[in-house]
Amino acid sequence: MIQLKNVSKYYYSKGMIASGISKVNLAFEIGEFVVITGESGSGKTTLLNVISGLDSYEEGEMYIDGKETSHYRASDFEDYRKRYIGNIFQHFNLVNSYTVYQNVELILLINGYSKEEIKRRVPEIIEKVGLTSHSSTKVSKLSGGQKQRVAIARALAKDTDIIVADEPTGNLDSVSAEGIVELLSEIAHDKLVIVVTHNYDQFARYVTRKIKMHDGKVVEDVRVREEGCVPAAAVMRSEDDREEHYGKSMRVSSKLRLGVRNTFNIMPKFLLMLAVFVFVVFAVTSQYTAFLNQEEQEDSLGYNDYFYNYSEDRVVLKKTDGSAFMEDDINAIGNVAGVRSIAVNDILLDTPLYIESDDMYYEAYPRSIGEFDGNLVSGRMPEADNEVIFAAVKDDFDAEMIKALIDRTFRIDLGEDVAVDLTITGFAYRDAGDGAFSYTGELYATDDMINTILTETYSTGSTVTTTVNGKVQQYMEGNAFYRLVPNSRVEEGHALVAEELDNFYGENDGAKGKTITVTAENMFYTQSVDLTVDEVYTSRNFESITGVSDYESNNGTVYVSQKDYDRLFNRGNYQASVYVRDADEMEPVLDALETMGYTTLPLKDTLISMFSDMTSIVRVPVTVVLIVALFFIAYFVIRLILRSRASYFSILRMLGLARKNIRRILDVEMLLTFNIAYAIFIACVALVKTGTVDVEYITALVEYMHVKDYVILYAVTAIMAYLISGKFARTLFRKTAMGAYREEE
Repeated sequence: MIQLKNVSKYYYSKGMIASGISKVNLAFEIGEFVVITGESGSGKTTLLNVISGLDSYEEGEMYIDGKETSHYRASDFEDYRKRYIGNIFQHFNLVNSYTVYQNVELILLINGYSKEEIKRRVPEIIEKVGLTSHSSTKVSKLSGGQKQRVAIARALAKDTDIIVADEPTGNLDSVSAEGIVELLSEIAHDKLVIVVTHNYDQFARYVTRKIKMHDGKVVEDVRVREEGCVPAAAVMRSEDDREEHYGKSMRVSSKLRLGVRNTFNIMPKFLLMLAVFVFVVFAVTSQYTAFLNQEEQEDSLGYNDYFYNYSEDRVVLKKTDGSAFMEDDINAIGNVAGVRSIAVNDILLDTPLYIESDDMYYEAYPRSIGEFDGNLVSGRMPEADNEVIFAAVKDDFDAEMIKALIDRTFRIDLGEDVAVDLTITGFAYRDAGDGAFSYTGELYATDDMINTILTETYSTGSTVTTTVNGKVQQYMEGNAFYRLVPNSRVEEGHALVAEELDNFYGENDGAKGKTITVTAENMFYTQSVDLTVDEVYTSRNFESITGVSDYESNNGTVYVSQKDYDRLFNRGNYQASVYVRDADEMEPVLDALETMGYTTLPLKDTLISMFSDMTSIVRVPVTVVLIVALFFIAYFVIRLILRSRASYFSILRMLGLARKNIRRILDVEMLLTFNIAYAIFIACVALVKTGTVDVEYITALVEYMHVKDYVILYAVTAIMAYLISGKFARTLFRKTAMGAYREEE
């Protein structure tokens, strides 16, 4: 069954080499009851550990069923112990926090038995060692003799061909010792039993063979009796039987069961680990929210080259089908939950008007008088189309300045050649905290005036082309040629053009009476009108035809009727904005608007940060370094806590459990504890958010957190828990099973 040829084992400690056993030659067969004896330090325990695969050997060869083992790795010896060896240890090596039942059950779980098989076999085995009445008793409460019986029951449950026992009676009284010896002798009838003991006399009546060790060598090997020794060929389990019996993988349910059991069976250990993971979750959250806070602060200092008013609660809307907004659209948008207000003429929010005079210069944005919901500080409400309310930041205007503004008229340019005279009849203060970097004031005007401003805004924002005799000519800003201007002297469908257009036709044929096409194109629509040329003006007849005196500045202009001008530029409103009640809870509002058929653009997502590119170069690696540092702090603390479990995992190794299975059990324990810690964190967040408790630290912690952030946080901390489990598992397997156990002892 087992054969050792010139096997030697050495120990290395602090540069010193000591011999455990030297040049040992032995062979063992099924049915033998072998006792190895000798004084302390003679090498008998080392020999037993080598035979059982708990320790490696450095020289010679050990054969198992005729197969060499010198090339075995740790995983091979784990498989060997699982298939061949049942251990009974001097110090029992039981799991003290488990009951008698759970200790015996453990070996069956390791060997892949089903739940039904375990329920049937465990009581039978416990009864065989006389501990049925103590089945539910924790091992820590048993006497030494009872503990040794549990160890034997565990070995019996494993049902291997070889039982090795190290000083099984060394810690027992004579009565208990006698019972253990008799139990072992009964086992030896169909197994190979190898016992290491100082007290040979206790076993003399039962053994079939005696081996004596001295100074690491075998000095005596005698057959005591043949009686009771069964020939190996008659009883040794075949390889096929052993494969069927021990080839079962540990069940996933068993790993989960042990992981959950180990989480809670030592409550102080669980509470300490839980405290560490709670600390980790809160610490990582603190760092993560600090990251989000800094990012948001930077974003709030960002800018946008297109939108002047980039309040974080503003969402720009466009209809998906490209059509203009109607009154029904505005009413439907106003009924969406979470919408605070609607800016119908949205494009004007980004069209500044300039109030200028010798003593002041101020930007203001046109708004409909219907949107005014403030209180007048001075003056009255507008009554005519050219009257407006001026709203500005309080710190910019004192009482004397406001008094000077009331009933004052300013000429305000709307486009290159269009201006209106607006009289300020009322003044109000506006909120300075709406998030706009350069948003300074508002001019509230009548709907007719707003419509005039809106038309000129579309005109300014459009590309205007004139097609003359098939040739397309584009108006360029700063040049009068092909500029479109409404003129009261022109009838609908007609136009007045410059004499230069005659050049597009033959020498004897001019532009008069011909049809030209004017097209306006912008981001919202493309519109064209066909116009018949009524007259071609020159420097001589310009004023008489157009009614305009400045020929030099206007030469090349295409004059059209107001109706045709409106057909091109006064086509309704194609862009609107909503202001949400809570910018941090914007997603449901966006979803609702998109479902209704609108394309949404939250302006808080369009800002270009002036600092983010620079600071993220530093912030990201610093955050990573802090999280890594936190990982190692947590690992070293958890490692200290888990030292109480290291002997447990060493026992599992000695019982033949593979490394990957031990890792999975440890993963379950770690991740379960982490999930409980995370649940505590979420509970704290929920209590704070519902106002049940008021903890300023947690309130500040979750201020910038959204659902996706909780998911990210969970993933990061779960990965940390998994990595801690893996790192600790690696430390368990740096030594042999016995070496790791001795270190813990």
